[in-house]
Amino acid sequence: MTSNSYIEAIDHASNQSDRWLFVALIVIGILSVFSLFRYFTSRLDKLKIQMDAQTDAFVKHLQTANREMLSVIASAQEVINRNSQIMERVERKLESIK
Repeated sequence: MTSNSYIEAIDHASNQSDRWLFVALIVIGILSVFSLFRYFTSRLDKLKIQMDAQTDAFVKHLQTANREMLSVIASAQEVINRNSQIMERVERKLESIK
């Protein structure tokens, strides 16, 4: 049934008596609730898709940031090791001068 046929049926029912007016109001209420339910569930589905996309983007960002941080830590460790070796050489040289 199309929306026009629903409206025609409700209009016909509302012209009958108070009982039919009550039935028509119930039908209108049910159709309104159904349309609101469909609207909000479609909005929730869209929101879930957006949240999934944001979560994926955030995970990729964290992976990239972690990779970069590990490379910085590794290079800092190399610099520390190199500086330690240089300091040991300088200490040896200073001891040999004494």
